[in-house]
Amino acid sequence: MAKHQLKTSVIYCGDNLEMLKEIPDESVDLIYIDPPFNSNRNYEVFWGDTQEKRAFEDRFGDAEAYINYMRPRVVEMYRVLKKTGSFYYHCDWHASHYVKILLDQIFNANNFRNEVIWYYKRWTAASKMFQRMHDTIFFYTKTSEYNFNKLMQPFSEKTIVAKYQRKVEEGRTVQDKEHLMERDPNEGVSMHDVWEIPFIHPVSKERLGYPTQKPLALLERIIEASSNKGDVILDAFCGCGTTLIASQKLGRKWIGIDISPTACRVMAQRLLDTFKLDEGKDFQLVNMLRDEKQLREMPPFEFQNWAVNAFGGIPNPVKVGDYGIDGRLYPIDRGKMKSDEKGLFGETDTDYPIQVKQKDKAGRPDIDAFQTAIRRDKRRKGYFISFDFSEDAMKEIRRIGKEGEIEIVPVTVKELLDKSGFEKE
Repeated sequence: MAKHQLKTSVIYCGDNLEMLKEIPDESVDLIYIDPPFNSNRNYEVFWGDTQEKRAFEDRFGDAEAYINYMRPRVVEMYRVLKKTGSFYYHCDWHASHYVKILLDQIFNANNFRNEVIWYYKRWTAASKMFQRMHDTIFFYTKTSEYNFNKLMQPFSEKTIVAKYQRKVEEGRTVQDKEHLMERDPNEGVSMHDVWEIPFIHPVSKERLGYPTQKPLALLERIIEASSNKGDVILDAFCGCGTTLIASQKLGRKWIGIDISPTACRVMAQRLLDTFKLDEGKDFQLVNMLRDEKQLREMPPFEFQNWAVNAFGGIPNPVKVGDYGIDGRLYPIDRGKMKSDEKGLFGETDTDYPIQVKQKDKAGRPDIDAFQTAIRRDKRRKGYFISFDFSEDAMKEIRRIGKEGEIEIVPVTVKELLDKSGFEKE
């Protein structure tokens, strides 16, 4: 394998099995992952203020398929982890017992350090079993020589009361129990392996709408325990980017990977909103989806987002009643628009609609439907993105163009990947 130079402050958009190959051997200090849990559920997600709806699939079939999916990825993460590094695998009851065996095999059972229990409270429904109120985080290291910072947690209230009583009985000056409790963080006891950290409240400003979003406090605790300022943190399933936010806040370097273009865009926006970090200047968002096979296998909504973003447009946040418009291309300089580029009702087009079809070949009916959407949208031009177009579709596009009222520009996925064959307005 060709040697790569370590790059930090970068978000790789693509399959982490491939993206991890961009990272040099033994170059990362801490890895945290929160991969799909094999929970056999579908989530409907609303992304932040845009209410952008997408399907989030967490579905692998059976445990063997899930472990077969994770094994080569964990092997790659083991490769990039420093000898002094630490690895945290976040999971729940669906696959935790299978995951533990997998990690014992890769990291060596002797390098297993903790089974951390994240305990949280949440609303529950009546059922014929005990309520599930925790996740499991497996903590492994690569060798016995690893970095670990001792964290403290406050004394329990019972201990505080006992200390207060003892001081009073001894005749020592003490203000009150509250004063003692304020001193807890400095005294306290060593952090244990059951962490009570609240679930993110549904109306919390921290919540972005990502179904498996984890509290910032949880990631901060892991990062503080197993890294130091300037260390490199990797999250290979980074979702909405909580690990990256915690790393940036605590003065660590970071690398994020996610296969979802939508999630990667959310991460980029979150870094801007939280730290005023600009994409392209302060960090890089690298779209590594360069294979048509990967794009064909992508969930439809994800493919739409990828295509619109790759073309330079803005995805349509409305997925119901959008009349087949998946995004819009905004001219870089509206002042350069031709004087005859008027809408059907005389006004200058302020944007151009984009339609995306994840098809081997878009057909004549697809073009007819998009033509109707363009007219309804009162525009004179639109872009249609697909893997290819049937002969009938191309004939219809040419016929529409000859009429002169509307222009439909066909764009293939290959052209997007090659960054050639079309001209953005």
